[in-house]
Amino acid sequence: MTMRATLIYAIGMAFGLASAVAPQHAEANAYPTEVVADYVIGCMASNGETQDNLRRCSCSIDTISSILPYDKYEKAETVLMMQQTTGDQGTIFKQIQVLKNMVDELRLAQIEADFRCF
Repeated sequence: MTMRATLIYAIGMAFGLASAVAPQHAEANAYPTEVVADYVIGCMASNGETQDNLRRCSCSIDTISSILPYDKYEKAETVLMMQQTTGDQGTIFKQIQVLKNMVDELRLAQIEADFRCF
C-alpha cells in the first residue's frame, strides 16, 4: 500500500469511528434551527399556544426529521408551496407523479408524527 492510500484508509477509519460514537439524536435532527422553529410556531398557531402544544409540536418536527432527511423535507415543502400557485404552474406541480410521491412521503411522516405526539 502506498503512503497516500494508507493515509486515505486511516482518515476513512477515523471518520467511521467518529460517526459510530456520535449521539443518535444529533444525526436524527439535522434540520436547520430556523426550519424547526418555523414548524413549531406554525404548529402552535394551528393547535393552540400552550406549553403542552409546544412540547407536542417539538415532538412532531423531531419525529418528522427522524423519518425524512432534510433534503427530502425541503423538496416536498417546495412542491407544496408550488402547488398553491394558480394557473398552469400550479397544475404541473399537482400532476407529476414524482412530485406527488415527494408530498406523500412528507404527509406520511406527518401522520406518524401525529400518532406519536398528539
